[in-house]
Amino acid sequence: MNLIIDIGNSYTKLSIYRGESVYNLSSIKSNEHELIISKIKQLKKQQKGIKKVILSSVSSEHIELEEYLLQNFIFFIKLSHQTKIPIKNLYKTPKTLGKDRLAAVVAANNIFPNNNVLVFDAGTALTIDFINNKSEYLGGSISLGIETRFKALNYYTKKLPKIDLNINFNNSLGTTTEEAITSGVQNGIINEVEGYISNYSKKYKDLEIIFTGGDTFFFEERLTEKILSDPDIVSKGLNIILEYNAK
Repeated sequence: MNLIIDIGNSYTKLSIYRGESVYNLSSIKSNEHELIISKIKQLKKQQKGIKKVILSSVSSEHIELEEYLLQNFIFFIKLSHQTKIPIKNLYKTPKTLGKDRLAAVVAANNIFPNNNVLVFDAGTALTIDFINNKSEYLGGSISLGIETRFKALNYYTKKLPKIDLNINFNNSLGTTTEEAITSGVQNGIINEVEGYISNYSKKYKDLEIIFTGGDTFFFEERLTEKILSDPDIVSKGLNIILEYNAK
């Protein structure tokens, strides 16, 4: 079994994989080493077959955690831009590429190995990444997520109120200021996503679309295109990278 550790700015996600199937998922609202190590120790007692570990983090400083992982597991790697991956990365600045974006396209290539694939990650940011049918990662786009757009309008203006996502709002026009903000943000991001899908579909045949991230539900209900929703795509990609390096 494999242990996947994905450390973000606020949360740490732990996943246990047996082959390509996720077996256990845990989330810790912290990136502190003591809490992470304590949780890993619990998982290790519960699942004695864990042999291999991969660590992915937005930060580079994890000396205490890395030492623990090196001493307590048979095989351990820390994901970096130098880690071997089963796709060709054509990003011009691989050192700056988000590890979650990289892991997601690795998994997308595994799910649809002979297709062109767009991967949308809808969260604080909306990231869009493209990998072609030759297993070449070409790059992508980064823009504001839904909640971040609402916050930005409120923060950078003097009179506009802070509005929250309204899943029941489906109008094209707002008849109040609050509705106008809702329309602008929600319809705007849908039009943005549909524009990307349309443009890529015209250029690339057999295009597959994958969505992940906390706001996926919002797009699932509103997009006319067929999409695959996969909340575990990042951990799946990390597991694939781990297995690729353990061979």
